[in-house]
Amino acid sequence: MKVMEAVRRANRPGPPEDSVRLRVLIVGAATVGLLACRAEGEVSWWLTIAAIGLLATGMAFSHATRARPVAAVKPALAFMAIVAFVWFFTELRAHPFTDIGGVEGLLAALFAWIQVTHAFDVPARRDLSFSLAGSAGLIAVAGAQAIDLGFGLYVVVWGALSLGALFAMWGSAGGGAPTGRGAPTVVVTVVMVGLVALLALPAPQVAGNISFPSDLGSAVAVVNPAGLAGDGGRPSEPSRPGTSIGRTRVGGYLGFATHLDTALRGSLGDQLVMRVRAQRPSYWVGETFDTWTGQSWLTTRRVPQAVATGSPFTLPLPDGAAIGGTDDLQTFYVVAPNPNLVFHADSAHVVWFPADTLFVQPDGAILSPVALGPGTVYTVESIVSSPTPEELRATSSIDGGLSGAQQRQALQLPHPYPHVQALAEAITARAPTTYDKVQALIAWMGSHTRYSTDIPPLPSGADAVDQFLFSTRVGFCEQISTSLAVMLRSIGIPAREAAGYVPGPYDPITDLYEVQAKDAHAWVQVWFPTYGWQSFDPTANVPLANPSPGATLVGDATHALGRVGLVPIGLMVAAAAAIGLAGRAWRRRPRSWAEKVTRRIERAGRRAGRERRPSETLREYAAVLDARRAGAPDEHRAGAPDEHRADGADRRRAATSASWSSLAWALEQDAYSATPIGPEARRHILRLSAQWRVPRRLHRPAPYRAVVDDGRPERVGAP
Repeated sequence: MKVMEAVRRANRPGPPEDSVRLRVLIVGAATVGLLACRAEGEVSWWLTIAAIGLLATGMAFSHATRARPVAAVKPALAFMAIVAFVWFFTELRAHPFTDIGGVEGLLAALFAWIQVTHAFDVPARRDLSFSLAGSAGLIAVAGAQAIDLGFGLYVVVWGALSLGALFAMWGSAGGGAPTGRGAPTVVVTVVMVGLVALLALPAPQVAGNISFPSDLGSAVAVVNPAGLAGDGGRPSEPSRPGTSIGRTRVGGYLGFATHLDTALRGSLGDQLVMRVRAQRPSYWVGETFDTWTGQSWLTTRRVPQAVATGSPFTLPLPDGAAIGGTDDLQTFYVVAPNPNLVFHADSAHVVWFPADTLFVQPDGAILSPVALGPGTVYTVESIVSSPTPEELRATSSIDGGLSGAQQRQALQLPHPYPHVQALAEAITARAPTTYDKVQALIAWMGSHTRYSTDIPPLPSGADAVDQFLFSTRVGFCEQISTSLAVMLRSIGIPAREAAGYVPGPYDPITDLYEVQAKDAHAWVQVWFPTYGWQSFDPTANVPLANPSPGATLVGDATHALGRVGLVPIGLMVAAAAAIGLAGRAWRRRPRSWAEKVTRRIERAGRRAGRERRPSETLREYAAVLDARRAGAPDEHRAGAPDEHRADGADRRRAATSASWSSLAWALEQDAYSATPIGPEARRHILRLSAQWRVPRRLHRPAPYRAVVDDGRPERVGAP
């Protein structure tokens, strides 16, 4: 019986909640959660619209029946909740999901159904708090699939509505007492706590045991499914070789093709190409080039290997793959039209891709049977070799590991480069190992060349490397990396050109890299036995690990402030300080004419060196100031002036009398008398209080004298 009684007490309904404002705010928060789930594609439009309509209807029904709940509602709602859970588990059994995205869609639908059913039985404040918590669940489900900052708008609106609902709850719990006065403090506190928590968060880690979602998006068919998009020559294909009169004027982009012309100028913008979630930042390679013509890089045509196992694809190891390494999981969210290259960190091992077949080149390039359109999502697991400089110094690129044909291809040059070879040998004369030679050449490039996409035109018949190293020394990643590769080949170090993307700006909110068109890049890969092809770059620096959210925010803020300049920053700080001081003065301004006169009396006393005591009435304090003003010793005169002891006429004379005591007495009479002072007398008192002063020279130290009542010395005239 005791257990049943405890259960009945726990389920006893609370007092009816009458606040309409609270219910409207909670419906708004739940609506934002539903719209956020719809924006992430987790629920359909019809479910979203139906849930919002039923949610508002249920909340209105609960408000109308809050005092007398309908007994039949609870069993009906319990039955509907059971139906929802049965549907959820049936869907799980019927459609075994290989990724977490499908499960989250079911969870969003389940949460929406529970929110709707619960809305029909929320008569009390406790029940409404559950609905508010349910809206947070919807936001969390949507956030699990968010990949851009647009989701942040939903969070901001939901947070504002939820905070308003909490204030409404507090006000209702306090019997309708206003709670808005402390709202700014609460909001600022919440924001500061959230900012501190964000700064303290560690760098994100992608769990390697989760298969992230894959989606083909808006695919575009290619002429040759086993070839690189653009090679078929169809204008509809999104990837074509660059031309000097094209929109991008960059060889191989948009997008990548079988040759890379270094004579073309670069003109890449801020267009968002894709977003990447990765366990660690990396060079995300699309293809490599092994044949240099003097102006362009070419890819040796080989028959790709078809992998027709379906997703996930287990790929063969590419030529020259490293022995061992670290797992690295990357998920790519395509935003702009891309070629049919599947980008990845070297060396790709497993690919989750929504197709039946993938094609793999011997160098590790992965080709899709369709060009990748916006909305495409795929995941790659790579085996990344990350040796230390000491480990690379302990081996040499000429020690073997490549076949004879592969070695010859990695050292191929269209003609002898005697001047390039002499320059490379002079730069690396004191570098004992392959790794040190590479670093010496990179350092020389950094101090003797200038990066610019506005490259001088290449004269007809000229060699791009000779022109760059011995004439202009101005270029961007393609010219600089090509010159480095040719210098390495000229001194017998196998090297090749790689093209792909470097990580773009990192978003600490979504844990995604925002890869833009200008992040398309070309760099050099150098062969090291055991460790395979290692990437080196004279023009970009890829970090070793994902930054923490705090480091990203601090770095972005520092970079933004650096771009603004010290003078504008100083002006903004001064303006903010002025606004703050003005706001503080506005909040502390006198609220009445009597308060204004009182403050003037106290300010005059402080100027004369005499503060008002906490236990001192205004008339007592004014009497001291009058004594100071007359040069006489201080006297605590609590009574009214002799000439002002009567009623209305005497108060009017006091209002125009030239003493602080008279003004203080007039204020007290105005506050406590049945007949207040008129507007004209008030204005006159304000003018007098603004004009009168207690001169500083009258506040002079006086000699000590003994006081009989307590035996302590005090100054003559001291308070």
